[in-house]
Amino acid sequence: MYPDRLSAIASAAYNRGARAATHNLGGLHADIHHATKFGQRLAPEQLDTRTWECLLGKHRTDEPIQPLNL
Repeated sequence: MYPDRLSAIASAAYNRGARAATHNLGGLHADIHHATKFGQRLAPEQLDTRTWECLLGKHRTDEPIQPLNL
């Protein structure tokens, strides 16, 4: 049985290091949902590492946000 979408997003975020003490989990969930449903159309655990790093960095709550150097 496949997990529902909310559980899949939560599990993938947890596996990538997201925690309630260090991340805005609501915002992270929304961004992952949009990235997987409207962008790359993948399961959350299949998002590439760069996308995860950007989203996790964007939603950190325990340190200042650093600009992304492209």
